Amino acid sequence: RQDPLAPAVSAPAALAPAAGLAEGAPSVGLLRTNRSLQSLDGRQDGTPEDLGDSIRVYVRVRPPTEREQQQQQLQSLQPHLLGYTLGQQVVAVDGVTSSVLLRGDPPRNFTFDGVLNPQASQEETFELVGRAVGASCLAGYNGSIYVYGQTGTGKTYTMSGPVASAQSLQFDERRGLICRMLDHVFAEVARRRAEDGDTYTLRCSFLEIYKEQIMDLLEPSSTGLQIREDINRGVYVEKLSEPTVSSLTEAFQVLWKGIQSRHIGATHLNERSSRSHSVFTLSVERAQTASGVTSTSVARLSLVDLAGSERQQTATDGALAAAAAAAAR
Repeated sequence: RQDPLAPAVSAPAALAPAAGLAEGAPSVGLLRTNRSLQSLDGRQDGTPEDLGDSIRVYVRVRPPTEREQQQQQLQSLQPHLLGYTLGQQVVAVDGVTSSVLLRGDPPRNFTFDGVLNPQASQEETFELVGRAVGASCLAGYNGSIYVYGQTGTGKTYTMSGPVASAQSLQFDERRGLICRMLDHVFAEVARRRAEDGDTYTLRCSFLEIYKEQIMDLLEPSSTGLQIREDINRGVYVEKLSEPTVSSLTEAFQVLWKGIQSRHIGATHLNERSSRSHSVFTLSVERAQTASGVTSTSVARLSLVDLAGSERQQTATDGALAAAAAAAAR
């Protein structure tokens, strides 16, 4: 029986900046991984030993943006304008203890399952956060990764990267978690097909939640979709398209089509801020035959890019403020 992935209804608490800390400091975003505890096919081989701890929280600290660097340069010329001391490092990352220190009065220390400093690459992020979740999916477990944080902290960069085309999704070194997860899963499926002779069918879906409405990003005209629950399928979105992808190239074409349809807008913190929640799901169905009996299992990998959390005043117009309020709900 399929074990539907139970969505997390509460995001982990965001790191609030300590009082009096400088603006323009490295910004903090949260990544949360979730893996279901029950195997879909009952097999234990290839399953990570640490699946008992199914929910993990990681922090990635981004470097200052170009705008923030310009503010620091301005302050070096006119220190009285911004009201804080130039060069004060307000966020310290300790990879050994997996902790983040916010310097202030008093200083505050937070410990997580893992931390990534501002110099961490996209590949390092995948190795720390994504590889284990991808392996769990291939072992028959549902898995998910959520990114959460204030607008401008680099959530979409972490999930997708600065993509400009379907080709960049596949070859750009800055490509994000979704691209690397697809690469990992397709490579492993090809290897298993050759070794075990099992049949694999992979499908993709891509939806957006904008102003409390569900939209199919692969069929933009399909809006107002409804969430249903079925004894066999579990929780699902009715009429959501889920095309079969037979190659990595096809999967990237599907991803690129959905990315182009997302709602974005300018805020005071980010010129291209995601105004919606998006969920990219890869379904891996495996059929194996033993003693003349064919059994089928399905595992789903969900990659969730949440809209930036922010004060409504950071939106540049009333429509964006309304979207931000809807996203917060």
